[in-house]
Amino acid sequence: MMRHPYVIAALGIGALFLALHLGGGRESVGVLSGTVVGGPWSMGFGVLYALSWFGAVLAAPVLLLAGLADVLLGRVLHARR
Repeated sequence: MMRHPYVIAALGIGALFLALHLGGGRESVGVLSGTVVGGPWSMGFGVLYALSWFGAVLAAPVLLLAGLADVLLGRVLHARR
């Protein structure tokens, strides 16, 4: 069974977000409001966490739906041949 690239990308985005969340990235997001607490490393970590959150909330569901639609349409078109 071949893995679909959209589904793999969505799972990768989710895994990245989970790793950053478990690593304590949520506390570093204060940089978005102008309250940098831990220096430049914390600022970069907070921005990376925020970008991964947006990816997990906005991009991953779209990628999962696109992968599901592609697989289902491929099966429908393949069944008609």
